[in-house]
Amino acid sequence: MQFNKFKLSAIALAVAGIPAVANAALYQVQLMDAPSSNSSQATAISSDSSKVAVEGLSGPVGLNYSEELPYMVDVEHFINSQGDLYRYCRDYLGYNTCGVWADERWYGVQATGAVCDSEDSEQNCLGGLKKEIDAWINGFTSNSVAALEGNPVEPFDAGVSGTQPSGTVQPNSSNVVINAINGNDAIGASSSPYYKVGSNYVRAFQRRGFNGADELLPPKGSTDVINTIGQTNAKGFVVADLSGTPTTIVFGSASIANMADPENGNKAPEDSGLNNLNSCSSTVSWTDRACQYYQFTNQAAIWVPSYTDEPLRARIIADFPSGVTGNTDDTAQASVNAAALVEGAAAPTMVGFNTYNDSRFYARAVKLSPVSDFSTCLTDLESDPTKRCWDMALIPGINIRQSGDIIYRYTEATDINNNGIVVGVAKNARLNNGAYAETVFINKGNSTTLLGPSQSPLFFNGYNATAAAINDNGELVGKVDIENSRDRSRRQRGYIYAHGTLSPDFDGKRGWRLDDLTNDGNPTGNNNQFRIAEAFDISANGDIAASAFYCAGGYSSVAANALCSGTEELVAVKLVRQSGDITPRPEDKNAIKRSGGGIGLIGLCLLALGGIFRRKK
Repeated sequence: MQFNKFKLSAIALAVAGIPAVANAALYQVQLMDAPSSNSSQATAISSDSSKVAVEGLSGPVGLNYSEELPYMVDVEHFINSQGDLYRYCRDYLGYNTCGVWADERWYGVQATGAVCDSEDSEQNCLGGLKKEIDAWINGFTSNSVAALEGNPVEPFDAGVSGTQPSGTVQPNSSNVVINAINGNDAIGASSSPYYKVGSNYVRAFQRRGFNGADELLPPKGSTDVINTIGQTNAKGFVVADLSGTPTTIVFGSASIANMADPENGNKAPEDSGLNNLNSCSSTVSWTDRACQYYQFTNQAAIWVPSYTDEPLRARIIADFPSGVTGNTDDTAQASVNAAALVEGAAAPTMVGFNTYNDSRFYARAVKLSPVSDFSTCLTDLESDPTKRCWDMALIPGINIRQSGDIIYRYTEATDINNNGIVVGVAKNARLNNGAYAETVFINKGNSTTLLGPSQSPLFFNGYNATAAAINDNGELVGKVDIENSRDRSRRQRGYIYAHGTLSPDFDGKRGWRLDDLTNDGNPTGNNNQFRIAEAFDISANGDIAASAFYCAGGYSSVAANALCSGTEELVAVKLVRQSGDITPRPEDKNAIKRSGGGIGLIGLCLLALGGIFRRKK
């Protein structure tokens, strides 16, 4: 992910010899209003396409603000330093550039785009996990800001509704992530703002879900620690039918138990001055720095706004098949990522992940199917926390261990449509074509397909991709590698893949780069100012929320690799489906390669941050 505006090479030549015939592209690109930041992305679109959520980043994110399980593998909560990030990159990504990769996520970047390191003053760097660790002393300025239709979304900016520090609220000090849109309301997760307490800066919690103006709380009857600083995360909503009564269900995750082995010193962040986090295990004190970093077991959860008994309290909907803690250090995690009323059902089917113990905890893609007496069960769940209104099952065909060997690091279901089509990603544990590939899967019932070259040339052997969202027409969007270089992060672009019945819009081809679908052949036109970096969401009619590289005034040609003579930015865009033709963008074989601080090393490193704004519906 590119996090800052940067100057490309001053040399940008018009491409000669490439014919440009203006036509109507299949998608028109609309630049979205964005909060003040160094980069922005449109990460959610309403089903009717009327509203788009936009998020902006000042700098890189160390750990995902809206992910229960860091990098989907950190069940021990050990990723707390530059060295930890380096080891993750080495062991799970396999880059030769892991030193720079880790520096960027730990220290952040300078305003010029250069990656910071241990020689830089932290206060001169943007983003990075170290900023959050040092907030106890230095305070914190929001790195992630959000807006819905141009209106800022700041659910806790004036303070939190639950237990909070007694100090002064610091404005613009929370990180906000929007995961879905419900009418006029945003659904997502936000950190608490920081409070000035004596000489320190304290946040009331690291992450808590919101539904519009409502703060979504952990389950009733939790421990004092969970009641005070417990985490929740809202991923989306679905409207069920309870005996003829439309009932909104917000879904996501909520804390149900403390982290495993808080006495382990590896769980205390580097430079925090702490030996471990155990002092926060039973009592929360705003003078105890350990409580700023304490973690939890999070389980799949829902909130039902129509409940009369504490509607803002989470209800847990699943269990951990292998228990809450694993091999001493492992902490179980689970979440609901998406839901749908499959084939007109009154009760929703949900998908996400849950951890299973197979020599250690591994996140595995799961489907949660409603029980036969769902209507009465959901009513009973209001007062009976033991009720389970969904039956959980593994997505078949993508087992972590096969023939005794670990094949995948994790699997995760990211979306489901009303036809029961489930999409997600399987992270390979073995190198394939120079990469620990993130392979897209599509599932329905007992049949699971791993997308590859036989489905589309987009998915070459060893590719990495996201499966961000799928609509009811079977149109899947995300981002995918566009090169197969080894040992470093690869360039990626937004894509769309048509599963099932193929629309005539796609000219008989299932998979397309979105850059091809936005090519109208006009070098001076609006669309030639954009190259689509990543797709995050797709509406019922095929409109897409995305991010794009933006070159004001246009790139040097309509070629896929055309250059920008000015400042290239990463911006939020809406791709509007229209009647049009598909004209694949050509490649300019004579284009001058970018170098230095352009889209080369820094751009590639920043673009490599798959999942920071992974779409959850």
